Amino acid sequence: MAEKIRVILPEKYDLVVGDTFQLYYRGVIESPNPYVHAIVAICDKGRNFPRYFEYVPTEPGQHKLTIKVYDAQRNLLGEDETLLNVVAPKEPTKTTNILCIGDSLTGGGWTYEAFRRITQEGGEPAGLGFKDAVKFVGSCKPSKYPGIALEGYGGWHWDNFLYNIPGAMWVECDNNRGVEDQHSLWQDENGAIWQLETLQIDYLKFNRYMDHDSPRPEKGVLTHYANAHDTTPIEFKSSSTPKGSPFLNPETGKVDFIDYCKRNEIDHIDAAYIFLGTNGLMSQEAMTHTRKEYAEIVANKGKKLVDFLKRDFPNIKIKIMGLPLGSLNGGGASNYGAIMPLTDVYYGVHYKMEINLAYQAWCLEDKYKDFCEFINLSGQFDSEYNYPNKQVPVNTRSEVTERRDTNGAHPMLCGYQQIGDAVYRNIVASFCSE
Repeated sequence: MAEKIRVILPEKYDLVVGDTFQLYYRGVIESPNPYVHAIVAICDKGRNFPRYFEYVPTEPGQHKLTIKVYDAQRNLLGEDETLLNVVAPKEPTKTTNILCIGDSLTGGGWTYEAFRRITQEGGEPAGLGFKDAVKFVGSCKPSKYPGIALEGYGGWHWDNFLYNIPGAMWVECDNNRGVEDQHSLWQDENGAIWQLETLQIDYLKFNRYMDHDSPRPEKGVLTHYANAHDTTPIEFKSSSTPKGSPFLNPETGKVDFIDYCKRNEIDHIDAAYIFLGTNGLMSQEAMTHTRKEYAEIVANKGKKLVDFLKRDFPNIKIKIMGLPLGSLNGGGASNYGAIMPLTDVYYGVHYKMEINLAYQAWCLEDKYKDFCEFINLSGQFDSEYNYPNKQVPVNTRSEVTERRDTNGAHPMLCGYQQIGDAVYRNIVASFCSE
């Protein structure tokens, strides 16, 4: 009997007239290597290429897309269908205030690309030039992304926005680390292990590995423990604790978006795009539950934050962004060595797929379906080519080289831009279309 394979598609994808849409099979077929099977995309529009389905719509409309997976004997192994919802852009008469919430991926640039494509002219792809259509609000205003604000913090999960959790530390040092060292492990002089998360000029951010509760060292030396490419000890002059959740009322210690808006001079929030769930794979909860159980736990944490948003802004629209796949070509090994489950690529595929399914089910619940929407990113993100990489010898005796990824979770600019493209399509469909 042929082994079944899950094809996991959302209810719909939003498309925009004139914008190239590509649906990558790796991101929607749950298989160690989907290309050993026959993959067929069936739709009255678009083209079925070997790695993806592509469609450049010329007019609004809706089209059913079915993806089928067969074995060599033409036995059907799995299938699913989705709706391609094509809209035409139209400049709105009012501005939509959007709050983007997430981890390091949200701080990494997708927000700016979505904003650029809506509000600016020119560029590639050319922006719509709807300069007053959207405003991205928040307390973080990255200098390299002019005109936007957000809430994105490296290593954060849902709990970090709900509670003040003892966690990361910034260390002031001469930083010469690269992406290959991201997520490597370092030991302080008291024996506690810290995981490198964020790289900035003169500063490094470390998270507590396996959620330990050891005191933060004020200054000293961090020595290499595992997985770094540059193993030189890190001498740091001082350390500090990053700020806690921006959503907690300083007086009550509870999530309070009305107070948050007052403190940050935000008059209201119309929509929130939330991109969380990548961090947590090494948490105790993930280790002690099945993938499906843990995915439900993650979704339930998300509901708590969304309930607070809905309480304080009853007319808000919530967009729950799904998780793209991590590196499929050695990025995990570059960052994590051989530590399980972080370097089990197929486990990572299962992990992301289960969370995506839990997020989609959450958004379809009666309590949430009228104001929550799931955005599938895994199908719109080219996980095979979006991660930093380098050419390395195919073996120690050969001069022939092959491409190998150097980061397992943080993509190159093109990856952030693809995430921004998916959000752009949803913003247009939701707030800037006919």
